[in-house]
Amino acid sequence: MRIIAGSAKGKSIKCRDGFDTRPTTDRVKESLFSIIAPYIDGSKVLDLFSGTGNIALEAISRGASKAVMIENEKDALRIIIENVNNLGFEGQCRAYKNETLRALTILGKKNEKFDIIFLDPPYKDNVCTKVIEKIAETGILAKNGLIIAEHHILEDMEEAISEFKKVDERRYGKKELSFYTR
Repeated sequence: MRIIAGSAKGKSIKCRDGFDTRPTTDRVKESLFSIIAPYIDGSKVLDLFSGTGNIALEAISRGASKAVMIENEKDALRIIIENVNNLGFEGQCRAYKNETLRALTILGKKNEKFDIIFLDPPYKDNVCTKVIEKIAETGILAKNGLIIAEHHILEDMEEAISEFKKVDERRYGKKELSFYTR
């Protein structure tokens, strides 16, 4: 895996061995960042179920000002921190080991706001709707912010979840990106 554009273009990102981490492919990542390009510059990004930090690190490389990465697996968090350090993004990134819904509650209590929230939970969990509802409850999405959920095509994502409405949807084989905003 690698950063595909921006200040760290071409630099490698480490990934865990095995099948525990399922990073967003370069093809999907390139498409995603083409779609969200107007939102990136100076944005604050939250990467949930972060895995390798792939999405947050790409966003920082492309001009996001800050990124927070949440990952529940200790080994994955170690890889994220290694990737942040290898890319020299320590001043712009924070990574936390925490369960996602709990982390959202904490971020809400701290009055954190994010312009872009990306979530890519394990497909078997079917938790995208639950996580988006928690984002609404905590109020952490900035006024004109965007939520992107990467999920299996069999996970049905409603046209509206809490205060958010689906504004776009893209399919890539068996995965789909669903985009929500107010």
